[in-house]
Amino acid sequence: MFLVFNKKKINSYLISMVTVIMLLAMSMLANNKEYSTIETSTGSLSSLPIYKVETEIKKVAISINCSENAENIESIIDSLSKMKVKATFFVTGEFAIKYPDKVKKIVDNGNEIGNLSYHYANLKNKNKDEIKEEIESCTKEIEKLTNAKLKVFRAPYGECNNAIVKEARNQRLVTVQWNLDSLDYNGLNSEEMCERINEGLVPGSIILLHNNGKYTADSIENIIHNIQKQEYEICMVSDLISLQR
Repeated sequence: MFLVFNKKKINSYLISMVTVIMLLAMSMLANNKEYSTIETSTGSLSSLPIYKVETEIKKVAISINCSENAENIESIIDSLSKMKVKATFFVTGEFAIKYPDKVKKIVDNGNEIGNLSYHYANLKNKNKDEIKEEIESCTKEIEKLTNAKLKVFRAPYGECNNAIVKEARNQRLVTVQWNLDSLDYNGLNSEEMCERINEGLVPGSIILLHNNGKYTADSIENIIHNIQKQEYEICMVSDLISLQR
């Protein structure tokens, strides 16, 4: 009777131990799964472009896309100089080859040049090697002309994905979009653009303009004055990014 009792007791202990081991194993698997999910999420977030900079400092950046032609470039640069403001011009490699004097003047006047890909084409339609070539070739053309070290990249049409951001990062470029679109390419006049900018202007904002917008060149001084009137300082995109919290 004593032996039977002990056998039952031993079996009971064994069952309890097996149960505990199984529970511990399930817990470890769950924890590993959770960690994997967090890691994936973090990786995804790190692949996002910058639309605005998280800061409480009242600074914003003006960015100007240049791809189709050099229309109004001289006038815009002169207006920026007159207002003592620096902006970031995103240009394509093709633009740099076609208008080298304009690219040089942008830099010579203290403004920043950004990479807008070699061709103004949707990079989401290209494979990994083509994306690399588009970004790399643009940088080479601009740096060859200006000796300026590029820091920022913008995807044409604002069409972006993880592969594009990752490749830009591999080339030591920060991918930058915008949170305020002036819609100058839709023919908005100065008053309409200022009103649109005012609706979303916050510290860290990145404003999008185009050199060939119908009223952009004639409106740039008024846009700058409107922003400054609200006690915002205007700087280049890379300087704004340096404020990132």
